Amino acid sequence: MSAPPITTYEPNTHFSALKTKNLPARAFAPANISLIFETYPASPPNGRGSLGVGITLDEGVVASVRCADADHVAGIFVDGKAWKFPTVENVLAALGVGELHIALQAAFQFGCGFGMSGASALSVAYAANALLTLGRSEDELGMIAHEAEVAAATGLGDVGGQFNGGIMIKTMKYQPLKVARLPVRAEHLYVRVHGPIHTAEVIGSQEKLRFINAAGHQAMADLEAAGGKLTLGRLFDVSLEFARHSGLLTSEILKETIAEICASGGHATMIMLGEAIVATVPFAGSRKVRVIQRGVHLL
Repeated sequence: MSAPPITTYEPNTHFSALKTKNLPARAFAPANISLIFETYPASPPNGRGSLGVGITLDEGVVASVRCADADHVAGIFVDGKAWKFPTVENVLAALGVGELHIALQAAFQFGCGFGMSGASALSVAYAANALLTLGRSEDELGMIAHEAEVAAATGLGDVGGQFNGGIMIKTMKYQPLKVARLPVRAEHLYVRVHGPIHTAEVIGSQEKLRFINAAGHQAMADLEAAGGKLTLGRLFDVSLEFARHSGLLTSEILKETIAEICASGGHATMIMLGEAIVATVPFAGSRKVRVIQRGVHLL
């Protein structure tokens, strides 16, 4: 599911017409694959977050938001099914809105490392802001989505990547929307999902975070040392070392598959946080995905 073409609207006329006719406002937020991360503790006003490296894809979450009515009951629906979704509920509370019908279409499984919760929060924030002409700035919407996800323990850093798009590194604590582009390029990558990892169990464990943060700090230093000579292959190799030293790469099927890919001349690593693999070359059971340079936007 590639992001549809963009149409620009004059807000005071188009979105008031949406409300009058009860048509949806729609927004797209890309999937974000995290390769490396380290966390930092809460510090007002921006709260807890993470540093690290992420890559956005041209598939993600499309949010359609409209006012609730007799034909569209209030609630959050993911791929047609009603959900209790605290991350999105936190966004609505922060915006001070309610009685909306929110339909989300997700390109990947939740909990498998593609940032579907963050993409849901961000796309809903943009669509609700447009539908109701709330006048929130893009930075405000990004921070609302980030803080909503942190509060729900569904992620710590996906929103920053999804806000910007591309192959990015975050190095600034307490500024979760600030990123820098890495000097590597990729048109396509290849992914395979074997199952989910419960994010809250990882980011809520101080013991696990001790190993993760030590490994993440070293990986970030390795990338800084590479500087302008960094390649996509080297980025994946550093990410794989992070996955091993952090204690996150425990799945035997992931280990075996990654070893096979590397032995064939490719580069591969574990997607954070999911029992999933991303590689630079095709491999058995993989799905081809396209890297996107653009972040969240209205449709």
